[in-house]
Amino acid sequence: MRHLLRDAGLSPAGRLVDAAEETGPSGVLVVPGAASLTMPGFDAQFVPPPKWADAVRERGHVYLVFTTRPWPSGAEPGDLATLDAFTSDQDTLRSAAHVLLPARTLHTG
Repeated sequence: MRHLLRDAGLSPAGRLVDAAEETGPSGVLVVPGAASLTMPGFDAQFVPPPKWADAVRERGHVYLVFTTRPWPSGAEPGDLATLDAFTSDQDTLRSAAHVLLPARTLHTG
């Protein structure tokens, strides 16, 4: 993960990188029922929860935290208690890259 972050121009040092005002290849495209994250060396498609997609459309950006710490051994990905503990852990946050990325939508005329 550290290598991937460095290749994308990010540092896992807990500092926020604001890429929301930059023009370039990085960003999130949000369409009904789907989203696509694009960064140098990294592309991912996912199905966001409706509340998340609504908030992104309203704000125009996403705040992503890319942690370098592994997910707790044996923990299920959908376990909300584990997710809350993992994402609020100070060691997790200090060893992560934080980035604010622009969000785009497809406009139809």
